Amino acid sequence: MRWKNTHLRGVGAALGDIVTVENLKTTRTLHGATSQRAVSIASDSTGMDLAVRAGRNALASIAMTTTGPLPVPDLHFHAAIWRGSRGIDFWSRAAYVRSRLGLPAGRGIATELNAMSNSLIGGIDISARVLAGSPDLDTVLLTGGETFGPPAFDHLTADHGIAYGDGGSALILGRHPGLAHILATSSYTDPTLEQLHRGNHRFLPAGTTELGIERIRERKRQYTDAVGAASVNRRNHDGVRAVMDEALHDAGLQLDQLRWVLLPHYGRHLLDTHCLQPLGITADRTLCHAGDQWGHIGPNDQIIGLTHLLTRGAVASGDHVALLGIGIGMTWTAAILRIDSTPPGLDVLAPTLRWPWRADRVPEEETRHGYHTRSR
Repeated sequence: MRWKNTHLRGVGAALGDIVTVENLKTTRTLHGATSQRAVSIASDSTGMDLAVRAGRNALASIAMTTTGPLPVPDLHFHAAIWRGSRGIDFWSRAAYVRSRLGLPAGRGIATELNAMSNSLIGGIDISARVLAGSPDLDTVLLTGGETFGPPAFDHLTADHGIAYGDGGSALILGRHPGLAHILATSSYTDPTLEQLHRGNHRFLPAGTTELGIERIRERKRQYTDAVGAASVNRRNHDGVRAVMDEALHDAGLQLDQLRWVLLPHYGRHLLDTHCLQPLGITADRTLCHAGDQWGHIGPNDQIIGLTHLLTRGAVASGDHVALLGIGIGMTWTAAILRIDSTPPGLDVLAPTLRWPWRADRVPEEETRHGYHTRSR
């Protein structure tokens, strides 16, 4: 769907310490070729508190593009994919984030999205549709926050081919121009892949709570042993192409007109098979060189990446950027943005990197590890 009056007004990110993979390895072995160099570790924060930090940065970025009062969001969606990132049961994480941001009581609702790692990009699609059909709403806040950790969810070994990181992100959408224009969005669902992350496991009986180590590897293996990895890859290929093709068409653009394509921070093999090959692009059009320092932070990857681009001067007014979200279940969403403004002062909100990076050159450290940035 093409959108005429949906704009990105604010964006923010929050990360922990950037810890090298070598310093994280203890008695466990890293399985699968992730090519990960480091991950973000926030051992002293909760996922909700990281979302609050990101939300404050998003509000600060609005102040750099407007002289008026900061907007109070009419609608607030919060997202987290892991039970360990959700604080406590029977409680509202969205209300906690909104309260800690100092937002007052008022009209609208604070609630949660659960499209897993597609929650925030999918949330852009949902928010654009709500804004288009609800003239009484003006501003939507999207936040996310994740903290993983052993023994229940080891950052490096819980999943196959993916290293996970801790962090949060936030974006503020509205009707008034700001940092970027949301040109188009598209979403696609294939529920035949639901069992990929369930495997042969039975549902828990009523009155019980899931405890212990996450068994993601086991459940995935049970499903792929039954149907084959090629079947999963084919259906993912169809989902990726469906959303990107439709969003680009509605935006009136071709794939080669995109300055950047922001993807989930998967390991290099999974990034190649599930994103780069279906899109027909090379890694130099992505932020794999930054994602391999942060890890997969659930639904926050692309928003952290967009904050990185805006705050590091890696985009300019008129550049087009695509965000591709992929969530287990499975769902896919593509959002196409046109950068409208890169105000001075955004650099103070830049996400942390361990290895220096600039958009106009390939640092020596990047070259040695085989990661390349795209020259302007």
